[in-house]
Amino acid sequence: MPCSSSAAVLGAFALVLSLGACGSDDSSADTVDPDCQPAHDFQTAKEGVLTIGVVTSAPYSTLDPISKEWTGMDAEWAKAIAEKECLRIEASEVPGQDAIQKIQDGQIDLLSAGAFITPERGEVVGQTDPLYYQFTTIVSNDGLATVEDLEGKSVGVVGGSLYVDPLRKALGDIKEYPTTQEILADLQSGRIDAGVTASGEAFYQLDQGDYGDLEAVRIEESPKADTLADVYGTNMPYPKDNTAFGDALNADIAELREDGTAQEILVNWSQDDDTTLNGS
Repeated sequence: MPCSSSAAVLGAFALVLSLGACGSDDSSADTVDPDCQPAHDFQTAKEGVLTIGVVTSAPYSTLDPISKEWTGMDAEWAKAIAEKECLRIEASEVPGQDAIQKIQDGQIDLLSAGAFITPERGEVVGQTDPLYYQFTTIVSNDGLATVEDLEGKSVGVVGGSLYVDPLRKALGDIKEYPTTQEILADLQSGRIDAGVTASGEAFYQLDQGDYGDLEAVRIEESPKADTLADVYGTNMPYPKDNTAFGDALNADIAELREDGTAQEILVNWSQDDDTTLNGS
């Protein structure tokens, strides 16, 4: 879920404000073939390693607490890039509130958190070209699609997300939750009438769970909350001063879009629609 708090300026990850201290266990990919020739020349935090900081939020990025396996849309992107660049992956969970600082300090090469691309964020971290796109959805039993549809209803939203301020201005009282999963649970039980959340989380979690007649509908434009209809490019931020790395990432991203890998990743995570792939 997109986040606007100054303590978590990353954007589209649902749990940033609710995450406590996270473990330091990491997930490492297999050793790279010694004959591998990297596509580009750049430095990483550790030689031969792509170091990833993970803020867990399905379907963007999840680090299993037992197996330490890193999965998600971001994970598949990173693994495809690492293969091109002959790098071994080391992924470890990071607290959301510390993530930006870890990028700036050069402790991690990439942050995996479903992070939205914004001008403000670009002032403090490097941002790649979009891996995929996200938009705002309303989840309900009634096909609600506009801010006006939400008037007079009980509406849930992840606390600290980009949705809180515009919805509060448009609707007055809203109910804040730690996660999208908890919003869906209260929707299913009838404790609230609608939830507002990022498209990736909504589509994936509804696809994976048994939520009856709940459906996610892309929000329509409204003069009462015009920013909610925006489409956001999503990326994995990197250290701003490592321009060679950023150039290599963008070149790899372009190739992975061209060869169909980008669409394959979205299909794997129930996100195969033109807006999520191309932003249109």
